[in-house]
Amino acid sequence: MLATLMVPVMNVALVVGVAVVMPLSLEDLRFRRWLLAAASVGLSLLFEPGPLAAVFVAPWVGLTVVAGVVALKDRDGWLALVAGFAGTAALALGCSRFGWAPFGVQEPIVKLTALHFTYAGAGTLSLARRVHLLRPGRWSWLARTLVFMAPPLVASGFVWRSAVGQLGGAVVMTLGVWLVALLQVPDAVDGSARLFWRVSCASPFVAMVLAVAWAANQYFPSVPALTVPDMVPTHGALNAFGFVLCAHLAVWTEFAPRER
Repeated sequence: MLATLMVPVMNVALVVGVAVVMPLSLEDLRFRRWLLAAASVGLSLLFEPGPLAAVFVAPWVGLTVVAGVVALKDRDGWLALVAGFAGTAALALGCSRFGWAPFGVQEPIVKLTALHFTYAGAGTLSLARRVHLLRPGRWSWLARTLVFMAPPLVASGFVWRSAVGQLGGAVVMTLGVWLVALLQVPDAVDGSARLFWRVSCASPFVAMVLAVAWAANQYFPSVPALTVPDMVPTHGALNAFGFVLCAHLAVWTEFAPRER
């Protein structure tokens, strides 16, 4: 039953990621152009893989480049890194929609790379950057560093079929995400968007256990783990919608009214 949800969950997560998570993560609140890019991604997902499907990802790629240039111009290195992860996600989806298997990595992993760099990459690094700005200290510094290191480490594990990259990256990401979630607890207690914050804080403590189990199972088959089709609507949905999306919606709910 869960497996049948894999493709719909992936597609919804990609469109929502471009429409909502991208502008909030990149602090570019001109939502109209991100909505247009999201609609273009949605159109791309309707076509069979090929050049036409890939073309519709171009607006997303372009917006991430612009965001990166603006961040560098403002000398905000960590926001530029968020833009870098966002651009990697867009390029990965472009490869997926073109039908290309870079480095011999096959589907659905290429499409899942786009999702991971959208949520575990750009979305989570943005949250880690936020908690370090609000509550600077050794723990927030460590959370931000771990979250930055993990996505490239996991990607290297898939490219080189490396347990150090794949399993080690999953552990590094887990520690980073859990730290970010714990550092958000004050928001969950006192914030005006407490429900969003509480969902965000709780979600990764289930989701990331599933991720580590899956990575471990690739090299130690005796470790119980879900299949990829079952991971998407469980681990993936909890991280994307529960952890990342809810936290960004909470930030928007709390601070956007003050800016208007």
